[in-house]
Amino acid sequence: MATIKEVAELAGVSVATASRALSKYPHISHATRQRVLDAVKQLNYQPDQVARSLRRRRTNLIGFVVSTIENVFFTEAAHAAEQAALQRGYNLIVCNTDEDSQREEAYLTILDRQLVAGVILAPAPGAAPHLQRFAESSWPIVLINRRLKSLPFPSITCDDETAAFECVQYLIHEGKRRVAAITGLPHVSTTEERLRGYRRALQEAGLPLDASLEVPGQATLEGGYRAAYELIQRVDRPDALFVFNNVMTQGAIMALQDLGISWPDPVDVAGFGAFAAACLYRPPLTVVAQPAHEMGRRAIQMLIDRVEGKAETNAATVVLPNQVVTRETWLQSKRRCS
Repeated sequence: MATIKEVAELAGVSVATASRALSKYPHISHATRQRVLDAVKQLNYQPDQVARSLRRRRTNLIGFVVSTIENVFFTEAAHAAEQAALQRGYNLIVCNTDEDSQREEAYLTILDRQLVAGVILAPAPGAAPHLQRFAESSWPIVLINRRLKSLPFPSITCDDETAAFECVQYLIHEGKRRVAAITGLPHVSTTEERLRGYRRALQEAGLPLDASLEVPGQATLEGGYRAAYELIQRVDRPDALFVFNNVMTQGAIMALQDLGISWPDPVDVAGFGAFAAACLYRPPLTVVAQPAHEMGRRAIQMLIDRVEGKAETNAATVVLPNQVVTRETWLQSKRRCS
């Protein structure tokens, strides 16, 4: 009995394309579909409908479950993921959890019931026990931007500790000695890694670790504003703020403006994550640019390879480098934020 692989070889297409052609997927060209149908006829191929349904789960849909769509990092990553998915014959559904693990579980349950092919997930804070059943079901899930210690999902992240270290090191090189950290959500891998990098930079420069200079910003615009406002109001205020995400960075800038404080003197600001206004401020802000587009594209590649049985060609863990973009870089190159 002929197999779908033999059909694909005869038609000169991939197995996935042959399957989609037989499923009447709309993005397959007429010429390609006809070659596949001719191969089916020549080989007398008879698809096993039950096995195919179980293997493909049903649809060519992929879920992209983000922790907060307010963060431009996830907007850019989702856009790149959508483009990459379309190129391989899949469509993307974006769900926003607002950092709520219960909403995350609800969305994943819905997507599972809709038989999506797999999910790219930026997990909400916490140990995520609700994800255990999805892990046990072997449903393809790839984590993006965040890792989970307790579950063996493949992931694509960045080297946040190194980037945080380099960014704080730059502030110290600029003469700053009291660098405060406006931190993100607790129990999240990105927060933990950025905090390690921040502390390591201070230690290697021989500066004291002052717990009072580590103020949570809850990863929101309002949280970044409140944290910066509180720090700047102190008698022994810091001379620099290192902010853990782009949303809080914008909140911190608003606080400085309301207080009539300029940067880089008397208080400098550097933030994790590029955003459109970072190079429009005068002077521009120093930021850690994350490869959001590359992460979205690679996450789709990792997921679809697993869906289509090619996981052995893909690393289970991918860590990409970030880039510290200083204000001097913006000014010298006239570079635009992307």
